[in-house]
Amino acid sequence: MRHAESLEDIDKTAYERIADEDMPLTDFGKEQAVRFGQQFANEIGRSENLRVLLSPSKRVLETAQLVVSGVPKRVRWSLITDNLISKQNWGDVTVHNRAEIEKERYRIGVLRYHFPGGESGSEMLFRFDLFAKKLEQEITGGVVENFLVITHGFEFRVLLKSLLGWTEEYFESLAHPLHCEMKRVAYDNDSFLLLDEIRIYDQSGNPNFVQRQKNS
Repeated sequence: MRHAESLEDIDKTAYERIADEDMPLTDFGKEQAVRFGQQFANEIGRSENLRVLLSPSKRVLETAQLVVSGVPKRVRWSLITDNLISKQNWGDVTVHNRAEIEKERYRIGVLRYHFPGGESGSEMLFRFDLFAKKLEQEITGGVVENFLVITHGFEFRVLLKSLLGWTEEYFESLAHPLHCEMKRVAYDNDSFLLLDEIRIYDQSGNPNFVQRQKNS
């Protein structure tokens, strides 16, 4: 799932004052997380254990804490931070250069672009692929019945790409997940399977959309 609404979602200058990993949820975001937790309690059914895997940031941790507060008391849960699913390091991006960097990022390809002073797409994909393999090993170990992975919007799709083996073209066709949006993934016959539909990105809704150069 994607974390609940946080301050940078409503105030694009927040990064000028607050480090990314310290960005908090908004009051509305806290309400979103509580509501999701109440719904999620029904998803885990009769299961008795839950492992919540977190991207290392304040807004993800706050989301997780509010979500697990809604699960039944019989459920044994744990919160584990994993750097493999952290948000891509955007390096030297500021409120002043972000628009130009975003344009170049989409022209080159969001899974290929190397942020100035930050992380490249290939580096990010490598660690998410490692996480997918690690998760598969934990699932096949059979100790925990349910895993909830909470990360960021873009990274939400990157994780699904690593789990499900999507092509770059299909990845680019998908819409950004909403706050507290969850997709169920099952593991069966040595493969991950997506149980929910996923929205396709509507390019007409964004007049500033930049198509990746296919020959790059």
